[in-house]
Amino acid sequence: MNFGFRYHVASLVAVFFSLILGILIGGALYPDHVLVDEQATVITELEERFREAQASLAQVKGELDEANSAWVQLLEALAKDLLTDKEVVLVARESLPDFLGDILKTAGAQVQQVAITDLEPPYPFNADAVQDLVFVFSLRDGPLSDQTLTAMKELGSAGAYLAYVWERQNFPSLGGLPPGLQVDSIDTAYGQLALLLGIKKGSQGHYGRQNGAQGLFP
Repeated sequence: MNFGFRYHVASLVAVFFSLILGILIGGALYPDHVLVDEQATVITELEERFREAQASLAQVKGELDEANSAWVQLLEALAKDLLTDKEVVLVARESLPDFLGDILKTAGAQVQQVAITDLEPPYPFNADAVQDLVFVFSLRDGPLSDQTLTAMKELGSAGAYLAYVWERQNFPSLGGLPPGLQVDSIDTAYGQLALLLGIKKGSQGHYGRQNGAQGLFP
C-alpha cells in the first residue's frame, strides 16, 4: 500500500511537469499572446488540480495511519492471554526483531530464543518435551542449508509444531520445508495476529498478503 501511495504521487508530479514542459515549448515556437493567455489558464487549472490531488492524498494517508493504529489496538486486545499454555522457541539465523518476542509474551507464551546453529545436540531447550514446543523460524531471502532443513524435519517428526515467518520485504525459498504454519508480513499487526491465531489453532498453510497465501488469517 505504501508503494502505491508513493507511485501515485510520483505519477502526478511527472504528468504535471510534462504538461508544463510541453506548454513552454509550444509557447516558444508560437509566441502569440492568445496562446500565452491560454497557456496561463491551463497552468492555473493544472496547479489547482495538483493542489486538490495533494489534499486528497494527504487525506488518504491520514486514513491509512488511522487504520494501522486500529490494527495495533485490535492486536493488543485479541492477543492478551491467547497462548498462555504454549512454550515457544524462536529460531533465527540472525538477531530477531523485538516485536516478535514481545507479541508472543503479550499473548502469554513462554518464549525462548536460540540461534539456528543450536538445532543440534546438546539442545538449549528441553528435548524430552519437544512434542509440546512451538518452534518459530524467522526466514529471510534465499534457501536454507541442508543441515537446517534436516534439523527442522527432525523436530517436526518428533511432534513439534513448526511455524515460519518473514517480513514484507522478504521472499524466502519455501521449497523443502516440513509441514507447518507460514506467515508473511510478520512486521505488521495483521501478520502477528495471523501467527498467534495459527499457533492457537494448530493451523498449517500460508497466510498473509503475498502471492500463494490462502488467506489473511488461519
